Amino acid sequence: MPPSHSSKAAAEIEREVLRALCGPNIDPAAWLRTMARLETYAWLDAEHKVVYEALRALRTSDPQARREQLPAQATRMGFPDVGWNDYLTDRRSANERLDQLADALE
Repeated sequence: MPPSHSSKAAAEIEREVLRALCGPNIDPAAWLRTMARLETYAWLDAEHKVVYEALRALRTSDPQARREQLPAQATRMGFPDVGWNDYLTDRRSANERLDQLADALE
């Protein structure tokens, strides 16, 4: 059965949240707040769950260090084939929209 329109929209919101969390200029307070909010979220896309779990496993508050370490962390977790181009974009993070995006996932 193909995914419903709403699950496709939710998966895109998941991707946008993760892009922001992987962003080079994410506000540390917004990052911590959003990561905490997503602790119990049931990810629709398996790759999105891997990216979130890899972010959680990294113990650095430096966004650039997270970006550099994410692929290796996912590989250590057993997921070497994550499409990092979807997450590690050079776009500015959606700090101002991050709370709204996270709200949409709840």
